[in-house]
Amino acid sequence: MSLAEVVDDLITLQQLADHEDDPDRRRSLDAVRDRLAARDGGVKVSDSARVLGFSQPTIRSWIEAGVLDAVPGVTPVRVDVGSLATVKHAVDLLREHADDRRLLADVMRLLRDRAALEVEGVREGFDDLAAGRVVPLTDDLLEEIAATKGKKRSRSKSS
Repeated sequence: MSLAEVVDDLITLQQLADHEDDPDRRRSLDAVRDRLAARDGGVKVSDSARVLGFSQPTIRSWIEAGVLDAVPGVTPVRVDVGSLATVKHAVDLLREHADDRRLLADVMRLLRDRAALEVEGVREGFDDLAAGRVVPLTDDLLEEIAATKGKKRSRSKSS
C-alpha cells in the first residue's frame, strides 16, 4: 500500500468517525485510524512534500510552526502520518475552494483573529469583559492610551 493510499484511508476513516452517531462505533473507527497511523515510524519530509504538493522547506516550516507534527525523538525529522492526513485533508478542501474569494477572505480574517488572540493581554482582556470587569473609556483614559501608543512608536523608530 502506497503512502498516498494510507493517507487517503486515514482521511476516509476520520470522515466516517466524524459522521458516526454511535459513540462506540466512533471510538472504534478512531482506534483503527490511530493504529493505521502508528504502523509507520513517520514519513520522510520529502515524501510528505510529495503527498501535499509543497516544497520540503514548506514542510519543515510547517513542522516548526506546529501545523504538522514531527515524530518525537527521531532523526532525521519525520512527519507523523496522522498529522499528515489531517493536513492533507485541509489542503484538499482549500484547493477545492481555491477560487472562492469570500472563503479566502474569511480564512484570512480567522487567522488574523487567532493571531490577535496570541498578543499579550488580549485573552485576559476578553476574560475580564466576560466577567464584567470593565473600565469605562473616559476622555482621560483615551488620551493616556494614545500617549502610550505614541511612545511605543517613537521607541521602535529609533531602534
